[in-house]
Amino acid sequence: MALRAMDFAGSWYPADSAACERQIRDWWERPLPEGLPPARLGVVPHAGWAYSGRLAARVFQALLPDPAVELVIVVGGHLRPSDPVVAMVEGEWETPFGPMPIHGGFRDELRALEAETTVRWETPQRYVADNSTELQVPFARYRYPRAELLPLRAPPGLGALALGRYLADYLERTGLNAVGVASTDLTHYGPAYGFEPQGRGPQAVRWVREENDPAFIDAVASGDGERVVSVANHRHCACSAGAVAALGEVARHHAWRFEPLDYATSDDVKPGDSLNFVGYVAGVYR
Repeated sequence: MALRAMDFAGSWYPADSAACERQIRDWWERPLPEGLPPARLGVVPHAGWAYSGRLAARVFQALLPDPAVELVIVVGGHLRPSDPVVAMVEGEWETPFGPMPIHGGFRDELRALEAETTVRWETPQRYVADNSTELQVPFARYRYPRAELLPLRAPPGLGALALGRYLADYLERTGLNAVGVASTDLTHYGPAYGFEPQGRGPQAVRWVREENDPAFIDAVASGDGERVVSVANHRHCACSAGAVAALGEVARHHAWRFEPLDYATSDDVKPGDSLNFVGYVAGVYR
């Protein structure tokens, strides 16, 4: 079976299975709050593991710990509002823990989705490397070794909401034992990103932490997908808001609400290096 390569292994996350497992287990040693039921959907960041892997690991730790999970949905982004939905429904995806088979059952729904928005079909040999999806695949393969993977990317526009509705209908119709994550980083601040509305220094970090990133988190908590993409597009406070809007439609179908688990910025990893920095949130829907 055709295999999609690991494009970011060895740099953004460990390429070695033992190193990957050791890192994940280290993160999972931090206990989750007691008494909370496991979740099926979450929001994760996708910077290199050194920066945001701890937050992504926390979300996967909070997801349903069921070895019988059949499907892991990973929705990424890094698209413009006018871009198509991106999907891969064939082959396998290489990970440090071995290949993860790609779920093909959503193919017909994607073809139906083409009546509402454009879909770009990828294959293991023909695709655009994307860290928003790939950095979640090792977590998915490790947490759910028997599951299939459905990797998607959603633009920050109405196409994301349509994708989410098709996903919700598909999961209800098939009854698949599924979990999913939406992958986005938050504000990208500094000259490297061409975004410095509050100047430079501690006041900029404070504005991102206390105003700009919370605006996006509040939009996610509202359950309004249109608000999610609107806030992100106008405030430049999320790089892959379409992913969150799409998975949020699945959550809305079940009346699940978003609960933040953790928040950080890359400035926390390199204190004082606040010229260029990025915000991250981890959370689940229950």
